[in-house]
Amino acid sequence: MKACNMLRRIRCDTSTILSGISTVGVVTTAILAAKATPKACVLYDDLKERKAELEEELTAIDIVKEVGPVYIPSALMGVATIACIFGANVLSQRQQARLMSSYALLNNYHKAYCKKLTELYGEEADIKIRTEMARSNCAYHCISLDVPDEKIIFYDEISGESITCYEREIMDAEYHLNRNFVLRGYASLNEFYEFLGLPQTIYGETVGWSSADGYYWIDFEHRLISRDDGGTDIYSIDMLFPPDEDYLREWE
Repeated sequence: MKACNMLRRIRCDTSTILSGISTVGVVTTAILAAKATPKACVLYDDLKERKAELEEELTAIDIVKEVGPVYIPSALMGVATIACIFGANVLSQRQQARLMSSYALLNNYHKAYCKKLTELYGEEADIKIRTEMARSNCAYHCISLDVPDEKIIFYDEISGESITCYEREIMDAEYHLNRNFVLRGYASLNEFYEFLGLPQTIYGETVGWSSADGYYWIDFEHRLISRDDGGTDIYSIDMLFPPDEDYLREWE
């Protein structure tokens, strides 16, 4: 059992292991080449003297035959290092492809689940569930009031992140996202997070909006979520058009 777990762990970390080996290989190749160079210089000088004595022309082929074998260890190490680099890159791409497939499957399941939930229990049940999730995940803390405006806690239910800012700052982020969307024809969820100052996510880079879906402005709603204990109110940022994983299909 331990051996199986170890093999599974090694299989999962193969790309990282190959990257580490590649780093060592680059350093080792440089060291071997540096050690071989003095010997190669001596061989070259001897070859040059012999050719001069025989009054023969020194050619590149002669130099390769005489000096080349000295660099064979460093050359082999360099080839092995390049192979490890390419191997790590291939494995990394495969892992990213599997991760993207998992995100797409999870996103499709989430959409189907939300749709069926709304069909069976109505939109009120859906809103209530999302409200309770926001209350559970949002980082509540007291805020001070600023004059003439007030900072509010806003909650993004997709990332689970919350941010305390003025509502006009949220609206400004929504405007700039829509500006990019209108000018370019598409926009990613990570662009919205960037304008909000929220952390970028892998999922946020894989989903977004496209004008090819038939709408030309991304509508947002700020829905008030009141706490039952009378604490600070928060607002959820609701996207009336959820981001889609195929938003770049018309632009690739």
